[in-house]
Amino acid sequence: MKTPSAIEACKYRKSARNLLLENVKNHPYLSNCDNSVYTHLKGKRFYLPAYIPYIGPDYFSHFPKIICYAINQNLSPHVSWTNDWIDEWSKDFEYALDRLNLASKKNRPIPIKPYVEGFISLVALIANYCWVKSFGGELPNSIDDIISVTNFIKFSTDQDASSSSIPNFWWKECGDKYVKEEIKVLKPDIIIAFGQKTYKELQSIIENRKNSYYPKLIGCRFPARIASNKGRPLTKEEQAIWRNQVSPLICRIRQTNPSTYHKCKIENYCGYYVDAFRMIKTEFENLAIE
Repeated sequence: MKTPSAIEACKYRKSARNLLLENVKNHPYLSNCDNSVYTHLKGKRFYLPAYIPYIGPDYFSHFPKIICYAINQNLSPHVSWTNDWIDEWSKDFEYALDRLNLASKKNRPIPIKPYVEGFISLVALIANYCWVKSFGGELPNSIDDIISVTNFIKFSTDQDASSSSIPNFWWKECGDKYVKEEIKVLKPDIIIAFGQKTYKELQSIIENRKNSYYPKLIGCRFPARIASNKGRPLTKEEQAIWRNQVSPLICRIRQTNPSTYHKCKIENYCGYYVDAFRMIKTEFENLAIE
């Protein structure tokens, strides 16, 4: 497969951002936003709009192209960073639509909490590492350079940021309005879905596509929701995997200034990443055999 030149990749990225921005401008909100997070501007409710994925500057020049889907936007009144982000995004509608990319451009954390904490970014690096071992290629200097990442659900409920509070119709609408278009435009080789519901929805979208393009779909749970992974003692074999294959990848996660939004928890969940490594390694080894 021919790798695009740096100039071509830059053009592809600009075109992709424009197409995705046009899509969210045409569909900025759900059909019913009553339960969604909002703020007040000039005495009226202002609902935060949907937004496009973060797209790394080298996404289109790197192989494989990987997009990660977290579950939902984590904004609600009880979350510490909510007021700062809502205040900033509500003052600039264009910024709100492209807030993931513009935050990175300002050298701030990409505002998807499990990504900056390392959960998503390290799994994406593991996937890239296992791909390289099975099919060749190179690891990126920074995962931010080559990744695309977003939430499947582009909104938060106003009372509870947890995924359990998401109305079922939000899954359907976000899939139809945003996720289908994201996959069409970004053409990922690998999609990593975090959360069982996210995986099932993406699986349905991929299976119902009307062409022959089928990206590899990988499903992962969030480590924070698997209590047995925290502090789980590793076997000698697992310690070797962590020490020799997983831990060295951490240096490829971009470090931003510490804040309430960026508290790295990677080493609390070594068992989770070892399990992810084994699962993804097996997936790609089986793919190589097919």
